[in-house]
Amino acid sequence: MLPTWLTEEYLQPRLRAYCKDEQLRILKIWSKAATGKGENFVGIMTRIHVDFQLGDGSVQNRTFIVKQALPTDVPQAEVFFEYDLYTREMDMYEFVLPKMKELLEEAGLEGKLTADAIAVDREHSTMILEDLAPYKYVNADRVKLLDLAHTKLTLEMLAKFHAASIILKQRHPELLTKCFSTHFFSRDKKAYSEVYLGMFRAFLKFINGHPNLKKSYADKLEKLRTHIMEYGARVYDVADGELQTLNHGDCWTTNIMFQYDNEGIPRTVVAIDFQFSNCTSPAIDLHYFFTTSLREEVQNKEPELVEHHYNALRANLEKFSYKGLFPSLQEYKLQFERRRFMSLLAHLFKPVMIYNGSEETSDFSSLYKETTEGLRFQKSVYESEVVLRSATKLLEILDSKGLLDLQ
Repeated sequence: MLPTWLTEEYLQPRLRAYCKDEQLRILKIWSKAATGKGENFVGIMTRIHVDFQLGDGSVQNRTFIVKQALPTDVPQAEVFFEYDLYTREMDMYEFVLPKMKELLEEAGLEGKLTADAIAVDREHSTMILEDLAPYKYVNADRVKLLDLAHTKLTLEMLAKFHAASIILKQRHPELLTKCFSTHFFSRDKKAYSEVYLGMFRAFLKFINGHPNLKKSYADKLEKLRTHIMEYGARVYDVADGELQTLNHGDCWTTNIMFQYDNEGIPRTVVAIDFQFSNCTSPAIDLHYFFTTSLREEVQNKEPELVEHHYNALRANLEKFSYKGLFPSLQEYKLQFERRRFMSLLAHLFKPVMIYNGSEETSDFSSLYKETTEGLRFQKSVYESEVVLRSATKLLEILDSKGLLDLQ
């Protein structure tokens, strides 16, 4: 359904400004839901179709994505408002991303970074964005996960994003307002501790249901349980001398879209959904992406992938003639290693991200609350051989590095 305020009169001046055509006239608007049930917990997405006539008399039909904040009476909305998610994404689309695009073009770094914003409306907590579907951008299969070609392309996109943000912070620090220092584990916020502790409880149930995992890890994980929010906060802390960038903050398969050539090989990639963008180590984006989105054989190439991102980031900064702080490869790998606990925290979301079963939910709280629906959904998402294999390998790595012991 179209919001009642989204009329021809509302959209026409905004579309005129975007198309740079003062004679443009909207003829008709209609809509369809842009995502299926359970695909987007954070907002309401609608695809609108617009027929309009340009100043030269030609008629066009284009589609746009309308992204609205959840109504305040939806239970999870409270969580998202506490963390400034809607303000932050509107700031990203209105101020930060256009400036980053400008900086990248200035440095000769071509290619689309994300969808353009046609309008950012703070009164209605709504954005109208370019629809990427007509450009043949599509999501890769979140269940099958990403192969090496998709992964390297995504790392190159992140390296462009991270490089542009370093230059942005130097030249326009005022754009990175207070909300960009907020993240899931911010010590002055509360709501996400219920989310993570609830998801960790579901993870512990899963561990206790597998005798080998229970024997090896249950006691350690139980002791860790009350510390995960503080350990998460430490992962986001950036020490003097460490690299800091603006991160995408939620880089996984559904928030990345690819264009393919005729052979089905991915050629270009863009990011979408910037509610969780924040200033921290770029290693956070890497751990989150590697844990949630890569096939097992690609995850095994982790050292090569970290190096691939590092080299692309350094090459991009050279195009800006950047003279600031930049680590050696060895130091960058250490900065990545210092944040490995992030892989456990990201893994708590993985079962639902790759879930392909019949148990549906459109309620975010089903991921972490012990309601009847929540417990049923959590049990269902953990009934997966892929999750079992993935968790077993992850815990083995973390345990070998002493990261399951109290710090």
